[in-house]
Amino acid sequence: MASRTTTLSICHRCLQTALRRSARTPTRIAPRAAFSSTGSTSAATQGGHGKPIVLEQPDKFRPPSHPARLNRRPPRAYNQGTTTEEKQQQKTRSYPHMFPDEGTFMHWFLTDRKIHIWITMGTLTILAIITMTETFVKTSPYGHLLPPVSSLLFHPITYLRESTAVVRLHIEYTTQQANESRQQKILDAQKRRLYRRAHGLENLDAEEEQGIDVRGLVPWDDGLTNKERARGGRDVVITGRDVVDLGGSVGEDVTQFAKHLKEQTEAEGAGAATAADGAIVKDAQQQPPQQQRKRKLWLGIW
Repeated sequence: MASRTTTLSICHRCLQTALRRSARTPTRIAPRAAFSSTGSTSAATQGGHGKPIVLEQPDKFRPPSHPARLNRRPPRAYNQGTTTEEKQQQKTRSYPHMFPDEGTFMHWFLTDRKIHIWITMGTLTILAIITMTETFVKTSPYGHLLPPVSSLLFHPITYLRESTAVVRLHIEYTTQQANESRQQKILDAQKRRLYRRAHGLENLDAEEEQGIDVRGLVPWDDGLTNKERARGGRDVVITGRDVVDLGGSVGEDVTQFAKHLKEQTEAEGAGAATAADGAIVKDAQQQPPQQQRKRKLWLGIW
């Protein structure tokens, strides 16, 4: 307790001594003004009436790292830029895992656009040929007839000739399959229309055609509508061969000949029309039936 009292008394005496010295000492220059380059420090710290200068407040806070005006002058101590000689020396320097220098073969190979296009297109072409060949071998019934690929180097002409023959066999096979599928679809359409006509599901008074032609397929249905029955049948389409068979000349207008034949048939009456139909049927029976040319379809599509 005594030590604490002694300490407080010592501090009180020190404070009194400091206050007496400050009261006796006149006003001195501020320490920071001693470092200024001018001699008049009072004018720098006080105004004309003895008031301190109030600085203008900034419009917003700007940290020292983002001043209002950037110092765009390049620094004097570093990053002075490279000269032309240094740039030329940098082109010839070689470091690990670095891009090849200009003028070398690897630099041309890696940067040339034409060689890359050639390599890309060549690779895609080879892959397409391999894919088509494998698909042909696995899907075609004649794939096993293809010659071995090893004979292409030693006998290219023979290889191409045999391959072409196998492709033709495949085309004929696909054409036959397409014709059979087409005939089956036509037969199914005819059966569906005969079913509709047999069960009264087809409107016989309609103007437009309601399906595939089924005339002469079954004895119990003539395949005509009510208006066609009233006219005596469907209008016969005359071709150039019919014109020649009925006494016309080659190159005569088929439409005009059909119109003239219709007027002549109406004038002569039903008997003459029946005789003309019989003559046409007789000529058709006497002439040998022509074989219908097979329609070739490339790859079964066109």
